[in-house]
Amino acid sequence: MRVWHGAFHCLMIYGREGREYALFQKRSGEKKIAAGMFDVSVGGHYSAGEDARSAGPREISEELGLTIAFPDLVPLGRRVFVYSFAPGISEYEFQDVFLLPRNLDPGELTLQKEELDGIIELGVEQGIALFSGKIPSLQLSLLRPSGSRDMTTVAADDFVPCIDNYYLKLLLLAQRHLNGERDLLLL
Repeated sequence: MRVWHGAFHCLMIYGREGREYALFQKRSGEKKIAAGMFDVSVGGHYSAGEDARSAGPREISEELGLTIAFPDLVPLGRRVFVYSFAPGISEYEFQDVFLLPRNLDPGELTLQKEELDGIIELGVEQGIALFSGKIPSLQLSLLRPSGSRDMTTVAADDFVPCIDNYYLKLLLLAQRHLNGERDLLLL
């Protein structure tokens, strides 16, 4: 049985010391779908009666410990996501996708250990090279909910599978936004 549902997706972006970054979460190894894989900074399903306006700030607060107002988010559009992760485990989502420009150090976040195994700070240009196939992998620091850091090798295959170049598109839009462009930021 196919059950279509709504979901909120958000990529936090920022500049620091002349470089541009995007924050990606490592999904908990306990998750039923895409366990231990990397994904956008924040993602979650809508509860009954919710939409992006109510679910977005709630999800960001739960997963990253940030308090934001809905107008802080930059809307990128709606993505239709269908993927079969394993026999009997499929997702059928309408994802409302946003950027969250926020200047802060990832160490200032309070990560929800039930949802995330950690976060990585990915240079936008590095990410574009990774998802366009120009480089095979990157060595990055993984910040754990405990506050500890581990070095990890990250390849494009370590991200939630998709056939629409989703992460490359997000990073290209993030780069445009960080460069001051505000028109036609659409998936």
